[in-house]
Amino acid sequence: MRTWRPATLTLALIATGLLPHLAPSGPLLAQATGDRAQLVFTVSAGYVGGRSLWAVNPQPISFGPPADTLALMRDIRGTLTVGFGGNYFPGEHLGITAEATLLGLGFADQCRQQFSSGSGAVRLACLDIQGQEKRASAIVASVGAIYRIRSRSWVSPYARANAGFVFSNQSSIRTIGRFPSDSGNVDLIIYDDDHDTRIAPAFALGVGFTVPVARGYQIRWEVRDNITGVQQVTGPAVGSGQGPGIIPPHQLVFKHLLGISVGFDVVLERRRGRRY
Repeated sequence: MRTWRPATLTLALIATGLLPHLAPSGPLLAQATGDRAQLVFTVSAGYVGGRSLWAVNPQPISFGPPADTLALMRDIRGTLTVGFGGNYFPGEHLGITAEATLLGLGFADQCRQQFSSGSGAVRLACLDIQGQEKRASAIVASVGAIYRIRSRSWVSPYARANAGFVFSNQSSIRTIGRFPSDSGNVDLIIYDDDHDTRIAPAFALGVGFTVPVARGYQIRWEVRDNITGVQQVTGPAVGSGQGPGIIPPHQLVFKHLLGISVGFDVVLERRRGRRY
């Protein structure tokens, strides 16, 4: 009985022309692909840096001639952020995104007395303003588009653009310093505001990447420019210090608040890749 060795069998198949039909073709092997996330829910945390908001120099305080003058500044404080969002990808690359982010938008004030008439009230009110911090709970709700590449790879970079609104519960205009008197602390209202809360446009541009850590879960890193609308004082208030607080001239400006975040993704739906 004749025994066929593997090498002899291979040569025989090549000679008869059967081997090309038995072996898988190159394109067929190349059709195997990985899974891609299609519907993703994200919880993220990060940090957003602060920046200068407005400065007024000089601001007269008129308790009587001559007027005291102050140099006032307000900065947006850096803060920790928390976000919740979702992404849906009907195809390989382009998707839609929606999210809500606790942005913060707290403020830090500075005050320096430039000219003093000798009024102790103005001096103490300025000292009270110096280093004063105001917490806020601004929330940004937005929707947008997200574009990813290498959606079936281990590392998938992406870029996003969002647009929405920021809801803030802290006035970026109102400025108050306190000084003691015989009847208790007295508020010196340098700038007043007729709104305690405001709604303003907000935008965001971000780039990042995702990495799977288990089946159905991903880690997300992102760097983002939060372009946030906020009211800015543009000049001194005339008659400040005389009676009720005065609303200074102001306008809506957009501030670029750079941030970085780390997110945890739950993949609610995925599109399976080819297994052949």
